[in-house]
Amino acid sequence: MKKILILAFFGLIANYAFALELKVTGFEQDGDLERSFVLETSFPERVVLDCQSFVQSLSLGGNHVVILDPEECQGLQERIYTSLINSVSHCIEIDDQLRSDASCH
Repeated sequence: MKKILILAFFGLIANYAFALELKVTGFEQDGDLERSFVLETSFPERVVLDCQSFVQSLSLGGNHVVILDPEECQGLQERIYTSLINSVSHCIEIDDQLRSDASCH
């Protein structure tokens, strides 16, 4: 029983170890792609929201990719744009998937 509790504890820690909160402070078009944007964040790797490719995604460098439905990708792009137009950063919480996003407070 003690071993199971220890394994469960480390499983929870491992899950939270991969959780990440991105604070988006700006974005720009990714080259000639109309619906692909490089996000300005404090994350050291290049972060790209790609709503144009066949597989739409939020890419955090080469290490982590969150696959998005087309509607989910477009909605995220619009919410980021709205936040930034209102001079507010946009926060995105990610683990193995997009968990939440909203204007930062």
